[in-house]
Amino acid sequence: MKSESPITTVVTRDVMAGREADYEAWARRAASASARYGATAHTFLTPDPAAPTRRVLIAQFPHAEAAKAWDESDERNRLVAEAEEFSSLHLQQGSGLETWFALPGRPAIVPPPRWKQLLATVVRAYPLVVLMSAWVLPRLATWPLLLRSIVLPVVLLTLMTYVVMPWVTKALRSWLYPQQPDRS
Repeated sequence: MKSESPITTVVTRDVMAGREADYEAWARRAASASARYGATAHTFLTPDPAAPTRRVLIAQFPHAEAAKAWDESDERNRLVAEAEEFSSLHLQQGSGLETWFALPGRPAIVPPPRWKQLLATVVRAYPLVVLMSAWVLPRLATWPLLLRSIVLPVVLLTLMTYVVMPWVTKALRSWLYPQQPDRS
């Protein structure tokens, strides 16, 4: 049975200077090939002006089985080997709050600068902390300390992760991501 959740794959490569045309031709072939395995959309990005040879290819698949079929295909393996001739794979890992800054429906390719993450987070978390401190925590005064102490972080982080930050990221997208075009 196929899972119904779409899958987005992100491939970031550092292209050798002067080989950008080779990458562009390769990326078009990779998009065409992955479409034969079910990829429904492709996005090509040059996300970081400070690293002009870095390129990102994003492919969206309708479900995990299609993405797995592409990942395990001989055609993909041949294309990856070909790409190694003019580029190297660049791996990224999300390590913290930057995962809050994903635009809804899009992966976070290059997180905003940390100072922008901090400012957007504090501006939205502070009112929640004040509200909880004024109205919720006083009603829990008779609870044991450890139980009372877990309420604020659990409620705050849940609201921030699932309600507040998706909204804030969308509302502040042009400030957080000034170099990325709006594709919504």
